[in-house]
Amino acid sequence: MRAKFLKLIDFRNNPYSEIEFTDGVNVIYGENAAGKTNILESIFYFASGKSFRGCKDRELIAFGKDAAAAYLTFEDDVKVSDIGVKLYKNRRREFERNGNPVTRLAEYLGAFRAVIFTPDHLSLVKGQPENRRRFIDLAICQSYPRYVSYLNDYNRVLLQKNALLKSESEISYKKDMLFVYNERLAASAGAISFNRRRFLKQLEEDAGLEHAEISGGSEELSIRYNGCLDEEPEGAEETRRAMLNYLNGKADTEILRGISLFGVHKDDFTMYLNGKNARFFASQGQQRSVVLSLKLAEGEMSRRITGEYPVFLFDDILSELDAFRRGVILKKTEGRQVIITGCETDYFENVKIENRVLVENGRVKCGKL
Repeated sequence: MRAKFLKLIDFRNNPYSEIEFTDGVNVIYGENAAGKTNILESIFYFASGKSFRGCKDRELIAFGKDAAAAYLTFEDDVKVSDIGVKLYKNRRREFERNGNPVTRLAEYLGAFRAVIFTPDHLSLVKGQPENRRRFIDLAICQSYPRYVSYLNDYNRVLLQKNALLKSESEISYKKDMLFVYNERLAASAGAISFNRRRFLKQLEEDAGLEHAEISGGSEELSIRYNGCLDEEPEGAEETRRAMLNYLNGKADTEILRGISLFGVHKDDFTMYLNGKNARFFASQGQQRSVVLSLKLAEGEMSRRITGEYPVFLFDDILSELDAFRRGVILKKTEGRQVIITGCETDYFENVKIENRVLVENGRVKCGKL
């Protein structure tokens, strides 16, 4: 999969830009705060339907403007396609695909696929569990668009359940209604848990191989899923039943506390280097290597499922890596489309760069060279 052409209108600090991309390595360069990361953010929006920064759509609109738009032309091994999005401050966004409006996000996801790494993704190692859940969920949604409906269903019912728990209804009524909500939650929670465990099992295998290469064989990466179920049953239906029993067994505690304390919205996973928790024992450079391994593995999994690599979006990936690890990462760009940002051009001396894009104050100054 390859991005070919990007047009931005009032997106972040970019008033208007048209950017062409080529196969191979595309470098977006410029000073800090010039707007390089904003370009990657706009491209990834087409893969995920949201900002990787976790911000709201209206925050993507340039200051003083009421709307923004982004359009991407991309190609896979079969055809060339166009997708676009219009963002508004005071009404819902509008998606389009090949000139036709798209009303459901599940119909939009999966058309364009990308993997992104930014320094903020170090939070996968040292940050809060919600960062790791977001990573898993975004990755799964790109390859299995149906998964987004499970998440939406779960979150909608969870809001209703929390409203019930916070209400002043009689305890007997709360307990009866909790069983109703838990029945509905279990259907989507079972599918979410089943897919997350399946994803992480394969991710551990692929990321372990990537990290062994990046570290020169000196470090072993492993991953453990910390789910609400101690053991995952075989199959989605068995997982649903186990989830229902689990949630119903926590009803009294949740009524007492007045909030949903248990479920897949609390799940997490832990990464280990040579058997030690990477969050506490890994250096900054090692943590960056771990995250890069996860991202490269995510790309391999996408290729295995869809038949081709996604577009790799790398924001300032080379800082805080030693020369050996930089060399391994850069070699891994071969045979894939990579759009990479950086200020230190010396890092790219041994890389065949197909395209350079200079950004100054949000404006693209030059494209293909």
